[in-house]
Order: sequence, then C-alpha cells, then structure tokens
Amino acid sequence: MPLITTAARCLMEVAEAGSIRRAAELMNLSASAVNRQILNLEEELGARLLERLPRGVALTPAGTLVLSRLTGFRNEIDRLHRDLNQLVAPQQISVTIGIMDCLVGDAFTQFLRQIAERFPEVTLHIEVAFLASDLLTRLEDGEIDLVVAFDPSEQYGFWVIGAVQAPVGVIVPPGHPFAGRTGIDLKDCYAERLFVPDRSMILGRLVQTALPDRLRFVPFRTNSMRLIRETVRQNAGITFMNIIDVWNDIRTGTLAFVPLRDPVLSTRLSFCVRDRHGVRKEVRTIARSMQTMVEDEVTRLLSPRATPA
Repeated sequence: MPLITTAARCLMEVAEAGSIRRAAELMNLSASAVNRQILNLEEELGARLLERLPRGVALTPAGTLVLSRLTGFRNEIDRLHRDLNQLVAPQQISVTIGIMDCLVGDAFTQFLRQIAERFPEVTLHIEVAFLASDLLTRLEDGEIDLVVAFDPSEQYGFWVIGAVQAPVGVIVPPGHPFAGRTGIDLKDCYAERLFVPDRSMILGRLVQTALPDRLRFVPFRTNSMRLIRETVRQNAGITFMNIIDVWNDIRTGTLAFVPLRDPVLSTRLSFCVRDRHGVRKEVRTIARSMQTMVEDEVTRLLSPRATPA
C-alpha cells in the first residue's frame, strides 16, 4: 500500500501548481477527479484546505499546516528509501516493470537483456497484462514501479516520464500488393476485408470510432492482437495496428507494415510512474533507457532500408 495517498498527492500537486487544472495535467487525471480527492480529504480532516478563487486556488491556514506535515512526511520517506538502500546490497535492488502483452517478443526481450547488462545491480521483475488498466491499477497501489503501455487512461493518477509516438499503418502479409509501398491512403483500403480489435482495446476503439463507414469491417472481434496478426498472416484480410504492435513480425519478415498517410489514427507508448516526486533514480534511468531503445527501433523499422533482424 502506498505510504502517501492519492488525495495527499493531489493536495501537494495543487499547492505547487497553484491551480487544480494544472495539477491535474501533471498527474494525468481530470480536474474533477483531483478536486474530488481534495474534497474527500477535507471531509476526512474536517477542515477546508483550499480557497477556490476565480483564477486558481490558495491554501487556507489549515491547508498550509497539512501541506507542511505532508512535505515533512514525504522527506522522511525519501530518507527512509536512502537508508534502506544503504542496508541492502546493490545486487538486491529490485524494479518491477509492467508491460502489455503485445510487447512480449524478440524486440522487447533484447531491450530487457540490454537493461540487465547496463544495470547489473538491479533485479528486474516483469509483469505482463493484456489491458493497460490492470497495470495502472497496480501502479497506483504501489505494486509496480514502471508501466509501459499505450495511451493510458487519465482516470488513473500517474506521471508520464516519457513517450514514443507509434505510427499506425496497414498490416498485410509479405506477398500482398500493399506490402511494397512506403505509404497508403485510407481510400486504398475500401475494397479490403478489415479485421479490427474489439472496443476493450485502445486501437479497437480508435479504429471503430474514427474510420469511415466505407471500410469493409469483417464481422469478427477479439481482444487478442496475436489472433488478428495470425489471421492476417493467413491472407484472410488486413488490419490496422501501430508499428510496435507488429515489430516482432516486421523483424522476422512475416508481416509488412505500411504507414497510413491519413492522420486520423495516432497512438503513443508511454512510460509511467506513480509519483514524479517519489520515483527512484533506478526506475527513472531504466525508463529513459528503454524509451531511447524503443525510439531507435521504431526509427530503424520505418527506414526504407530496414531489413528483417
């Protein structure tokens, strides 16, 4: 269980930012969610903590007192972490990373091996889930240090250390007429049978909401990107996915990725931690390293000269 609650973090962020809206942006929450957390805290403590002004907010005397105690508590937690790190041998430092199932494969395995070589004093624990929401819930509960997920929902309180744009394109078998193209328009896909994920998947919601009705959607839905990729490999139709969803297939040459020229779909892979103030340096450094590796691989795969690994 986290030592500092979400409500306490909201108050500290609002006090630092000077407004609920700005604090909400920093925490990746809606302004109403941040306001609700502070209202709950005020009710629990029996005192009004914020003065809501036409432009921003100001701490009440009670709010100033609570903030002072919370800041002192956070500093004590930081000292506690430092003291514990001195007691624990370097090789026993542990970092738990939550990743989405679609990332599992050769490319990400290579990244993790490189991370392990770069940080021999860190023991990595990898948790895999189909849905980003499952990972973000565990991040909020303090069970995971770093979550790597596509377009995480703002209903969870977290801080995005970094993100990588993941272009969306048409996925086809290597022998398909589209396979040799460097780009494609949506109108070129109107005659094709299109497989899409169900709406529990982020890309499934994007595709079914944003794309025109003239596309021939196959009456088949699944929450398994792996199943859709296998269906496309058998030349039963095409699909839309971002380049990271299929980078293992691109590397082995079993599927081809053709970037969409239409800017109607956009996804990004985010690296998320629970609290920007309390993130450990090992977690921050690993997240930055992983982000760079992903960016380099996406750039390589988008290069016209890229060949299967």
